[in-house]
Amino acid sequence: MIRAMLALLALGIAPSLAPAQVADHRNIIERPFAEGGYVSLSLASGDYSLRAGDADRIVVRWSADAEARAKDLRKMSVDIHVDGRMATVITDGPTRHVHFTSEMPARSDVYLRAKAGDVEVHGIEGNKDIRMTAGDLTIGVRPGTLWYAHGSVTFGDIDARPLGIDEGGIKRSFEWIGGGKYTLDARLFAGDLKLERASGKVEEVEKWKK
Repeated sequence: MIRAMLALLALGIAPSLAPAQVADHRNIIERPFAEGGYVSLSLASGDYSLRAGDADRIVVRWSADAEARAKDLRKMSVDIHVDGRMATVITDGPTRHVHFTSEMPARSDVYLRAKAGDVEVHGIEGNKDIRMTAGDLTIGVRPGTLWYAHGSVTFGDIDARPLGIDEGGIKRSFEWIGGGKYTLDARLFAGDLKLERASGKVEEVEKWKK
């Protein structure tokens, strides 16, 4: 497995928002948020799990590992900003030794930009647009719900066996067309991209591979 941690430029996406909440002893922040909305995540280096939660709120929890330093944790900030049907999640500061769990309504569109680390996405049914600089990305998929899927890795492996795709090497990519309604676009510079089959009925689909 390639677990690249490269010193590269971050991909910034979020507009200016209200000041972020400094992480406190509770290690949790939440906001009301209805299902069917759009969740944008701008994430500092670290490990992240995105999963389905309650249908009426978005929640972020975090915990530090044994290598985290107290002075770094005091500099870390986490914020959730909600404006109607759009939620923006931002983590900032020295978060490399912190694991975050973000829970959102199962029916949510996800737009994610991350620096270095590992990201897992499970149980979220909606459009997904994900970019990472370095790290491993794992996404649970139900092929029958997808209309279009694209994945690319510059340095690393692609394991998308639920879609009939398994590739390694340099500058690997795929395109795939199905009979569902959602799109998936996942791109990494350095790391491994893995699609895992989620539970649910799988329909016959067609793919184009390049």
